[in-house]
Amino acid sequence: SSGINAEYGDHRIVSSAPNDIALYLHSSKKLKKEELCTYLVNHRRDVLEEYIQLEDYRNQAVLPNVLRNFLQNFPARHCNLTQEDLVLLLQKFASRYVQCNPGNGLSHETAYNICFSLMLLGTDLTHPLIKNKMSKREFIRNTRNLTPGVDQDYLAHAYDNIYLIGPVVR
Repeated sequence: SSGINAEYGDHRIVSSAPNDIALYLHSSKKLKKEELCTYLVNHRRDVLEEYIQLEDYRNQAVLPNVLRNFLQNFPARHCNLTQEDLVLLLQKFASRYVQCNPGNGLSHETAYNICFSLMLLGTDLTHPLIKNKMSKREFIRNTRNLTPGVDQDYLAHAYDNIYLIGPVVR
């Protein structure tokens, strides 16, 4: 957050309003992702809310790809994110994703549950200590219990995405 304080505090580029700070942070290429993550999650959650509202997920149907791109701004290993922080990020992301894609039929809760399932699946498939990896069939069965009404093919494609491209959290 010292880099952000220098960017924001010393130069007085923006006002102290959360939406102005968020707009500056969203458009700045100077900040390290670790600093951005730490600042937004640990120090200025009001700015985090505004920052996420600047994300545009319209016409981005492949949820795992959109989530993966979003979470690249919040590198968990480098910003010491807690489980509570990840839950907060997933909730905020899911709300914004649904808001940008009202025609996809997902509720906020359903999108959140899919995101959480994708995060767990990525860990399951890549962690070296997990010997029995989750199959596509198991993923679909487990996730359908949390996401009634979601098409089985949608979940199968989500599984394939994580299996082939990699986890959403890196």
